[in-house]
Amino acid sequence: MKRLALLLLLLAGPLLRAQEEVLSRVDSLVDNYTAFISRESAEVKKGECDYLIGSLADTVMKARVASRLYGIYSGSRVMGDESVAIYLWDKWLSDKTLPMPSEEDWLDAKMFAEFNRNSLLGMQAPSLKMRRPCMGSRIFPRPGRNAIIFFYDTDCGKCKLESAVLPGVMKDWNVRTDFYAVYVGSDKSKWKTWRREFRLDNPRVRVFHLWDPEVDSDFIRNYGVLSTPKLFLIDSDGRIRGRRLEVENLLQLLPYVQ
Repeated sequence: MKRLALLLLLLAGPLLRAQEEVLSRVDSLVDNYTAFISRESAEVKKGECDYLIGSLADTVMKARVASRLYGIYSGSRVMGDESVAIYLWDKWLSDKTLPMPSEEDWLDAKMFAEFNRNSLLGMQAPSLKMRRPCMGSRIFPRPGRNAIIFFYDTDCGKCKLESAVLPGVMKDWNVRTDFYAVYVGSDKSKWKTWRREFRLDNPRVRVFHLWDPEVDSDFIRNYGVLSTPKLFLIDSDGRIRGRRLEVENLLQLLPYVQ
């Protein structure tokens, strides 16, 4: 494995160069190595992270590698890598045994873990209870039903774009599914206008409009809705099969719920 060459450089680095030059080189090596294992599973990535960090004796070097790995996986566009970042936080960084570059970085990492750990890929989707447009409420997602949850705001530009694209994508969705359009704002008149304009013409897809202006369901924490839009795909067993999705990627995940 390429990690042998990486470890040799990491272990020998302090003897070869001034510390800052070594640390800069370490960053580059870690970047290259994580790119090399990018197609591996999240579990393999966790094991590789443990190996790299645990094999180092120097605390400064361990902290640098742990923080760099965390930054890579917390910002990754590869679905599922969020779990690697949270694993690194829980095992190596949360107790500050390995310090992060700054207190602000530590607080950001703490928030990332707190608002993502409940809705990771493969986990049981958190159950929410929200209000319907007129009267009553609904608990979702429902057992035995595939579900798509779309968190949006009427004032969000990207939400407007995805709302315009979704009907065209969903017309080819050929699995019975509940589509939950969740408005995260509090302006009832804007919500009513959005509902009137949004149409999904697919008999296999049932659309439910919901909101929670008082945030009683704690949806922000449960699904990490710190910004919009947020799109989740959940199978009939209630497990999350897609998170942080782009609309155009939705059909690619269709086999996982068929």
